[in-house]
Amino acid sequence: MDIKPQMGGTTTTNNADDIQTYVNNVNVATNPTDEPETSQIMGLSEEEIKDPNAISITIADKSNPIVVLFGPPACGKTMTLVRLTRYLRTIGYAVEPITSFRPATDAHYSKMCNEFPSMIGSSEAANSTKNISFMMVRVMDNVGRVVCQILEAPGEYYYNPDDKDEPNVNFPRYVNAIKNSSNRKIWCYMVEPNWKYFDQSLNYVSKIHKLKRNMRPADKAIFIFNKIDLTPFVITPGQVNMRSARKEVEDLYPGIFTPFRSRGVFSTSDNFELVPFHTGDYSKKIGGGFSFESGPDEYPKKLWQIILNYVKG
Repeated sequence: MDIKPQMGGTTTTNNADDIQTYVNNVNVATNPTDEPETSQIMGLSEEEIKDPNAISITIADKSNPIVVLFGPPACGKTMTLVRLTRYLRTIGYAVEPITSFRPATDAHYSKMCNEFPSMIGSSEAANSTKNISFMMVRVMDNVGRVVCQILEAPGEYYYNPDDKDEPNVNFPRYVNAIKNSSNRKIWCYMVEPNWKYFDQSLNYVSKIHKLKRNMRPADKAIFIFNKIDLTPFVITPGQVNMRSARKEVEDLYPGIFTPFRSRGVFSTSDNFELVPFHTGDYSKKIGGGFSFESGPDEYPKKLWQIILNYVKG
C-alpha cells in the first residue's frame, strides 16, 4: 500500500506490522452492516422471489434522475440509504417512498412504505435490512420539488456470489426496465475492504463492466468505498488518504475503473467519482441484533454533494 504523508502535519503509518494487522483484521472482520440472510426479501412476494422476472415496477416519474445503489448482497446498500436519508432530513430535504413503484395490491411494499419514516430515525435502523430490501424513494427540496429518485434493491439480482454462472447471469426484467428507461441514471457501485467473496472480485468487476456498456452519455458513475472506517486511510472523520484508498480499491477489484476512464493525447481522465463512506457505529444488543448510531456527517455530505452535482448536470 502506498500511504503518503498528509497536509497539516498528520501522517498515516507506513509500518509494515501495522499494515499487516490491518489486512488481517479486515479479512476476518464481521461487520454488523452486512445484510442478514433471509428467505423472505421484504417488498417481494414468494412468486417474485422464485422468479425475479415476475417482478413488476412502474417508473411514473420519467424526468428526474434515478440514483441506483448497485452491489452484491451484504455490501451496505440499505444502510447507505438509511444514513443518507438521515443526513438529508437534517439539511431540509424530505425523503419519502414512491408508493406507485410497485402494484397497489402489494402488501409487502405497502408495509415497507408505511414503516419507512419511523424506521429511518430509530436506533433499530441497524435491523433495517430485514425491513427494507426493495424500495424506491424520492428526495424533495424545501419547496417540494423532486431532486432525484433513489433505488435500493436486492443485491442478488445485481451480482449473486452463490450463482456459479456469474458474471454471465442476465439481469432480471425490472433491472433492464430501469437501465433502459429514459431517466438519467447515477450508478453508485458499492466496494468495500472486507467483502467475503473477494475470490470472485473479477466476476463482480465484469458485471459492472457489462452494465457500463449500457450507460448513456448523460449517465454518471460513483464508486462508494463503504466501511472506510475499517481501513487505515482515515486521518480524521471525513478526511481520507484518497490516493491510498483508490489504490486499495484497484488492488481488491482489478480493472474496475478501466472503462470509466478516457484516454487523451497527453493524459487519462476519470469519468467517475470515488467516495469514502461510513454509515455509523453498531452496538450489539443483549437480546440480539444491533443498535445504530449515525457516523460523522462528513461522509453523507460528500456523497450528496457529488450526487447533487451530477443531478444538476
